[in-house]
Formats: sequence, C-alpha cells, structure tokens
Amino acid sequence: MSKNGKNRPSILNWMGSLILLGIPGVNLIFLILTIIFAKTGAKRNFAIAALLLMVLSVVLICAAFVAFPDYFTRAAQSLRDASETVSIP
Repeated sequence: MSKNGKNRPSILNWMGSLILLGIPGVNLIFLILTIIFAKTGAKRNFAIAALLLMVLSVVLICAAFVAFPDYFTRAAQSLRDASETVSIP
C-alpha cells in the first residue's frame, strides 16, 4: 500500500460493502469474491474475519439445536399455539 492513500478503500466503498453484507445470500457470495479479488489487505482481512464470524455463528446455532432440542421444540410449539389463537379479520 502506498503512503499517498491511493490504494485505500473509500468511505463509499466501505458503505457499499456493509450494505451488501446485510443482504442474505448475497453476503456470502460477496465475502468469497472479496477474499479472492480484493486489492487491499484491509478489505481482504475484513472479509476473512466476517466470513469466520458467519461460520462460527452457524456452528454455535447448530450446537445449540443439538444440545437443547426440547427447548426449541417447546418454543416452536408455543409459537404454533399462539398463531392459532390470533384471528385475522
């Protein structure tokens, strides 16, 4: 990276990245493409960290479903019961 800042991502570049990360499905594709094609180390490192956090979140959620299946079954049943009592005109 040069000292004059030509290779630094702009604020609009970062804003666009954050908007794309908020769209389900697109975020995963965006992160993978950023890791492969990023021109700056900061952008590549950000994409790697975000992807690792996504993977860690999925692993922890799956572990919670495996560790506490009764809790999630009761929660789903209570949501089903609540939706049956609501009448929509």
